[in-house]
Amino acid sequence: MEATVDATLKKLEALRSKDPVAVANVRQVPVDQILGVSTRDIRAYAKTIGPNGALAEALWQTSYLEAKALAILLIEPKSVSSELIDKWVHEIADWSTCDLFVKTVMVPRPDAVDWVMKWSKQTKLYVKRAGLALMANLSMRAKSFDADTASTFCAIIEDAANDPRDHVRQATCWALREFGKSNSESHERACLIALDLIESEDPARVWVGRCAYRELEILIKIPERRRLISRHSKTARKYIDPTESEPD
Repeated sequence: MEATVDATLKKLEALRSKDPVAVANVRQVPVDQILGVSTRDIRAYAKTIGPNGALAEALWQTSYLEAKALAILLIEPKSVSSELIDKWVHEIADWSTCDLFVKTVMVPRPDAVDWVMKWSKQTKLYVKRAGLALMANLSMRAKSFDADTASTFCAIIEDAANDPRDHVRQATCWALREFGKSNSESHERACLIALDLIESEDPARVWVGRCAYRELEILIKIPERRRLISRHSKTARKYIDPTESEPD
């Protein structure tokens, strides 16, 4: 296995196409954790390997974030154990790995909502972000949520809005926006939450409310789309009366 890991790392190094220093600055991590490989190239490389849980676990133990990204792409979402999932999420140390992990490993799982509820209550930075990012991703794909789930998601968002850490509040805004795009009922609830946050005296809550409402207030429902979309999009403009005024 060690030889396989070594060979995989050498292949990743050969795929370098970006300046590691620039990537490290964007991802806010030490430069010695970066090889400089694009996510597109990592995805293409993963396809040549195919699902490989043993290699994925070995790659995860390395220090390089691109190796961790490859590990995420090699693991089989529906068969990976809950223990490994929880171990990995607690070891994530940057937003990009967090978001890739959520989208790739967690979204396909039938227990995804349970993980939203578990992680969003945590205080560790990228565990909490994982819960909120997972909520955003699920909202992007769901036609609707049952009443209990929708209410729980709203409560999680309102609670998370108190957290002033950048990578949490950005994920909270993301979750609120995507929940609000799900359908007209969710949009109304999301707008009310955003407006309530804006009226708060807490700077973190105000930031989340303003961040989300900028997009929520210009969303409309059109016949050919399941989710609400921006009234400024090319598709939406076909349905808008050009004399209609913008929302206040």
